[in-house]
Amino acid sequence: PYCGIFLGNADGECLRREGARFRAQGKIRDAIGSYEKAAKLIKDDPYLLKSLGDLYYLHGEADKAVETYKRSLELDETQSFTWYALGVAYYRSGYVGRAVEALERCLEYDPDFVMAYYWLGIACYHMGDLPRAKGYNEKVIALHPESRIANYHLGIVCNALGEYAKALENFREVEERNPDDPALLYHMGYAYSCLYDIPQAIEKLRRALAINPNHRQAKVLLDNYLECDEP
Repeated sequence: PYCGIFLGNADGECLRREGARFRAQGKIRDAIGSYEKAAKLIKDDPYLLKSLGDLYYLHGEADKAVETYKRSLELDETQSFTWYALGVAYYRSGYVGRAVEALERCLEYDPDFVMAYYWLGIACYHMGDLPRAKGYNEKVIALHPESRIANYHLGIVCNALGEYAKALENFREVEERNPDDPALLYHMGYAYSCLYDIPQAIEKLRRALAINPNHRQAKVLLDNYLECDEP
């Protein structure tokens, strides 16, 4: 009740709690205001800065998040969670190479940080480093087998590497849970076509278009096969 009246460390803690309440209520802008005030009163607190960086990120201010996470890490570079958050914020800002560096630093402090492997898989794919992307997605699955979306990303990478049978193994894992995903069905159809299993390719592409008639890639690929003599 006395926040803003007594200036000092105790008041900063009050503002921190107020900010946490605002965040829990989904009032991100108000939470940022409280945490910014708290950071002016509580100097050199890496955990407060981490929380403020998280709020900037949630508010869509990725550049501010990056700068705040970096300030936090200057005070305590052993925070694996902050390195992870910095990596994701870098990725969202378009700095993919820096994202990879930050996420790898996260893993130096916590080799079991599953989501760091997940984002490394995505970042390496966008950098065109397919072997590393494959390895990171395989690590996610090894540590967290329930993470079926990693099977999807691994399938995409394997398709790009020309490992179509391996791609299909991973796509089938996803299909068990989400059989009506037109993007998944398209990628499965593509893999089957590259393995010259045209009937299976046509079946998957037709299903994709039945779900989403506007899926242009599926339509183009299917039309290419239907122009030929269908088996």
